[in-house]
Amino acid sequence: MNAPAILIAFPKGRLGDELVPLLAGTALALDAQALKSRVLRIPTATPGVSALLLKGADLPRYVAAGVASLGIVGSDTLDEMDMDLLELADLGFGACRLSLCALAGVSLDELRAKPHLRLATKFPRATEAWLTREGLTAELVPLSSSAELAPLLGLADAIVDLVQTGGTLKAHGLVETAVLGRSSARLVAARGAYLSEPGRIRPLADTLIAALKGCG
Repeated sequence: MNAPAILIAFPKGRLGDELVPLLAGTALALDAQALKSRVLRIPTATPGVSALLLKGADLPRYVAAGVASLGIVGSDTLDEMDMDLLELADLGFGACRLSLCALAGVSLDELRAKPHLRLATKFPRATEAWLTREGLTAELVPLSSSAELAPLLGLADAIVDLVQTGGTLKAHGLVETAVLGRSSARLVAARGAYLSEPGRIRPLADTLIAALKGCG
């Protein structure tokens, strides 16, 4: 009886765009034809191993539930979720900053002095932790995308968002006023699969680490 296929959860979007070229030529390279289609389950160069292409916020759930044995996800996403996952490695690529950003000319001291500070973000846990460290309080405005518009249109005084190059901020007249933390891609595993099937899962984890670690 053949062993069931192993699934590895790969992120769509920014991290995925960096990941796919790094895997080219490795045992876990993604099938080029399948990538051009709309399918979300992609064969790899290793028979019996496929990749699931998932949004970052959903990916940890697939791994924690054991649907995917391994996954690659940004540490910013992990910090916002309470999932029973084994974190195997900091892969280094996809590095970015989680920053407090405001309109150019608005200083951190001015934000601190506001009697009712409003921060737009999709990272409430990290934002609340920073506010606690700084002894500040603020109303959090939950946004899942296009946070850069919030200060421009008066929805919030500032935003807390990921910054990689700063180009999007500059295009919207925003600047970083404080760095709350840093994020990078992490390799995570489903606890049950990793511990119960080490002969199948650990070699794949080692292959990913060897191919990706230090590529950032």
